[in-house]
Amino acid sequence: MLVWPAVACGQQLLKPSDSSEMRPSAPLTLDAAAVPPTAIPTETPATLPQFEGIALRSHPRLRSATAAIEQARGQAVQARLYPNPVLSGGSPQISGSDSQWYGFATQELVTAGKLRLSQQAALRGVQKAEYELIRARFDVLTGVRDNFYTLLVAQRRLEIFKLLLDIAARSFRISQELAKAGEESRADVLFLSIERDRAEVRYRNASVYVNAGRRRLAASIGLPRADIDQVDGDLFMPLPDFELKALQEAVVRSNSLPRAAAAEVARAQWATDRAVVQPIPNITLLGGYQRQVDLPPDDQGLVELMVEVPLFNRNQGNIRTARAGIATARADLRDIELTLAETTANTVEIYRTSQRQTRWFEEYILPKARETVSLTQLLYAQGEVTFLNLLEAQRILNQTELEYVQAQEDRWRAAVEIANLLQLPSFPPTPNDPGGFVLPDEDEEGRPLPAPIEQIPAP
Repeated sequence: MLVWPAVACGQQLLKPSDSSEMRPSAPLTLDAAAVPPTAIPTETPATLPQFEGIALRSHPRLRSATAAIEQARGQAVQARLYPNPVLSGGSPQISGSDSQWYGFATQELVTAGKLRLSQQAALRGVQKAEYELIRARFDVLTGVRDNFYTLLVAQRRLEIFKLLLDIAARSFRISQELAKAGEESRADVLFLSIERDRAEVRYRNASVYVNAGRRRLAASIGLPRADIDQVDGDLFMPLPDFELKALQEAVVRSNSLPRAAAAEVARAQWATDRAVVQPIPNITLLGGYQRQVDLPPDDQGLVELMVEVPLFNRNQGNIRTARAGIATARADLRDIELTLAETTANTVEIYRTSQRQTRWFEEYILPKARETVSLTQLLYAQGEVTFLNLLEAQRILNQTELEYVQAQEDRWRAAVEIANLLQLPSFPPTPNDPGGFVLPDEDEEGRPLPAPIEQIPAP
């Protein structure tokens, strides 16, 4: 059973009885998240840090979230402002010996700390908006990282399809030479010609994915018209492993979603306190002066005190609604924690399996598949194996290469999601990040990874 660590900000927020005044904090510094209109970069970006820097300067989602903080701060300021006095004057009789003139000033006196409670509730809205800005920042970074590595994989997939096309073309040329020598039938040549054509159309389609990936990456940085060429990244670099339970707890502790939900719980509690004191009447005080033009003139001072009597409406419905709002906010906080834990488990599942799959492909499967094709081509040219053996070897290599690059894509996209859950400012993750450790050379049960099978000696 998981024991979730208490959200630090929630421990401070969930105290509506605290009488201390909380003032709006300074704006969050997010690498110039709020900037003037976007511009096309003068240099074509190529690395992930370059794309991230452009996105943080130009993406409209960050400007919107920053403006939302300022909006919430304005609401917090407005909530504490005292009601303005009301001045009035007039005359029931303008002329004549009995004419009268008067002037009054009316002021509503707010009681029971209603303004303070209203501002405290509004200030929790400011905190929630600040956490939502953090969430928006990592939403933007996650989109950039995901599209960057998707494009990097697409580039690699294009290289693989080019390699497979070269292999298929070489096999086709060998079959043509054997057919000219009378050692191969035309049907065998046609089979290998079909394989070459299939490899060529896969190669041409791969370039479409690369071009589409570049446009997606440009849109994710907030500049859909930006020119993007080859991206530069290490698709094969080792990544750390993560201990699932420790990672789940770290995600719940560091992610801004539970903190924003905790701020909403505190806001609901302050709003409930405000609803409870609403029936306590405010006092309306009126003072004035009246002069009657007569012989002799008559001067009068007027004072009036008005108080609403909460006889029927004691704000019962709003109090009930506010208390239910607390329960809803607490349930939402718990639901967010559980959702993050579930998402973390699903992500680590994909991350670990793709990590292991890429390692096995790199160390054992791919070298044997590539050697098999080379050896089979040599034996086929010598007439020692049939074209069916060559087709099967090429099919295995095609499937192996594609499964390997797909495992790389799954590995990096899962790593991007882990960084998103932990809200890591830098990418890729390292063993020093919460829950991370160096991937060992053994499986989960402590058994060493199998040694590669001895290579077949070349003939």
